[in-house]
Amino acid sequence: MRKFAKYWRDSASLLILARDGNRVASKSNFNYKVLVFKRTEKTAFMPNSIVFPGGAVDKQDAILSWTDFFAKQGISKERLAGLTQVGGTRPFIFENDDPNTLDRNVSLRITALREAFEELGVLLGHKQSEVGSSASGFSKAVGGFDIEKWQKQVHDGEKQFVELCDELKIVPDLLNMYEWSAWLTPAMFRKRRFETAFYLVALDEQPEVRSEPHEVAEHFWDTPSGLLQAHREEKLWLAPPQYYELNRLVHMPDIDQVVQFARERSARGSTLICPVQYKCSDAAIFVFPGDDLYPQSYDYITEHGDFEKYKDLTAEQLRKQARNLHRSEHTGLHAQTLYQSIEAFNGHLSVNGDNKHLSKL
Repeated sequence: MRKFAKYWRDSASLLILARDGNRVASKSNFNYKVLVFKRTEKTAFMPNSIVFPGGAVDKQDAILSWTDFFAKQGISKERLAGLTQVGGTRPFIFENDDPNTLDRNVSLRITALREAFEELGVLLGHKQSEVGSSASGFSKAVGGFDIEKWQKQVHDGEKQFVELCDELKIVPDLLNMYEWSAWLTPAMFRKRRFETAFYLVALDEQPEVRSEPHEVAEHFWDTPSGLLQAHREEKLWLAPPQYYELNRLVHMPDIDQVVQFARERSARGSTLICPVQYKCSDAAIFVFPGDDLYPQSYDYITEHGDFEKYKDLTAEQLRKQARNLHRSEHTGLHAQTLYQSIEAFNGHLSVNGDNKHLSKL
C-alpha cells in the first residue's frame, strides 16, 4: 500500500494548450488558448469550479499490458524509460511501490490522457505509422472513429482505455506531454483530498470537444489572462491550483516558447505544493513551500496548529514581517493575490513574472 493511501487519493490533470490561429504573440497578445471546463453541481469534489481535465488514478492505467501494447506499436521499454529519468524533487505520487505495475511517470500520463478523453472526448495520440516522428514537441488529437461511443464505454467502465487504443491502433502521446507541477489538497479538507500530478501538452490547432454530460457542465477555450480576468470579475471561479498555474502561464504568451520551456524543464522534477492556511484580521493566507511561514518538516496530514496566531494582524502587516514570500492572500472568493519573492523551485516559472533564471536553461 502506498504511504499515504488512507489519507488521500492520487490523480492526474492535463493543461491542454492550443494555438489560436497564426497570430504572433506579444506581451499582451497570446497566440494560444487553454482548455478548461466547469464541473457540474452534482460533482462530489469542488462542484461548479473551473478546472483542467483530469481525475483519479484507476488500476487500468498501470497494468503491465500497456508495456506490451507500446512494444507492439514500436515504442520500446528504453524509450518509455526516458520518461522516468527525472531529477530534482519527487513528490509522493511518483513513488513506485509495486513492481507489477507501470512506473508512475508513465502511468500518471496515461491517467491524464484517459481522463481528458472521458471528460472531453479529446484523444491525444497518433497512428502507429507516425511513431517515428512523434517527439515533435506538439501533440495532436486523433479523430476518424466513433468518439462518442468509445467515450461513453470508457467512461462507464464497459471498455478499458488500452482496449480503445489497441483496437484503433492509436498510441497515446506520452512523449509530448511534460511534467508541470504537483499539488496536494490542504489538510483542512480531511474527507476529500487528492495529490495531483499536472502535465502540459500543446497542439497546433484546437481539437473538437465533446463534453461528458455527468461531469462537465460546459467547456471553453480562453487565454490565461482571459480566464484570470473572468475569475476576478466573478464570471467564473477557478480552483486554487488552476488559478496559480494560469498565473505562471500568463507571463509566457507564446505557445512555442511554452513548449520549449516545458520540454527543457520537465525532467527537473516538481516540488509538492500543499497550501497551509493562516487567519489574519482581513484575509485568509495560504502559504506554499519556501515561504517563511511554511511549517518545517511538514507531514502533510496534521492541520497547522498556528492557524489563528496572526488573527490580529492584517495581511499586509504579516507580509512585511516575512523575507521569503510564497503565498496567496484571499480577501474574498474571487479576490486573491499571489506573492512570490523566492526563485521558483525546479527551474519553473514564477507567478510574479520574475523569471530571470530561464536564460540558464
